[in-house]
Amino acid sequence: MAKLTRGIDLIQLFESSEDVGTIQEVNVYMLALCSYPDQFADKPHLSFQQHLQNVIQAEHGRLTGILPS
Repeated sequence: MAKLTRGIDLIQLFESSEDVGTIQEVNVYMLALCSYPDQFADKPHLSFQQHLQNVIQAEHGRLTGILPS
């Protein structure tokens, strides 16, 4: 499996704030996509949409300083 590039590495390639926001959204989606199999193994009732929402909330909390990184 290919190694995922950290979001901060990709963000440095873009100049506009719109590009940065889009890259951040893609990074969160990729994080959810990569982590879903492990979550599904533990919680087979968990849909991908629910998992994605959980990841979005966790990342938002992490970025605003509410949750540890």
